[in-house]
Amino acid sequence: MMLALFFGAPLVPSKPEVTRKMVELLKIKPGMTIYDLGSGDGRVLIELAKRNVCARGIEINPYAVVFSLARCLIVGVGKQVQVHWGNYWWTNLAQADGVIVYGLPQIMPRLARKFKAELKPKTRIVSNSFQIPGLQLLKQETVGKTKIYLYQV
Repeated sequence: MMLALFFGAPLVPSKPEVTRKMVELLKIKPGMTIYDLGSGDGRVLIELAKRNVCARGIEINPYAVVFSLARCLIVGVGKQVQVHWGNYWWTNLAQADGVIVYGLPQIMPRLARKFKAELKPKTRIVSNSFQIPGLQLLKQETVGKTKIYLYQV
């Protein structure tokens, strides 16, 4: 944990086809606010912003924050994207209309409790690779070797 304080969490980017499928599963509409927890290099945020939503990334790795902000500006979606350097455990998600997360299995039960406490009813959540116990599973998809799970609070 101390290393994460100085260098951030390890960056594990999603493949482009996985990113597109995660965004597609949210069934987003223009004007929605979608959070990406652990937003990494910004690829999910860019895909969201292309669909005319407010994309909010929470990232603990300060280098990834700077890189993703620059990437969003270069691609031309900087106005629709906000990337915050911080810990998503300390971020209130009440404004989210949808959430994307690529977290490890050991954090998922705690995330489920956070989602239930903070998200509006019927908010959709997409998880890359790992299930979130305690939430209503709506759909499971496989893209290549990657499983993607769609939940609802």
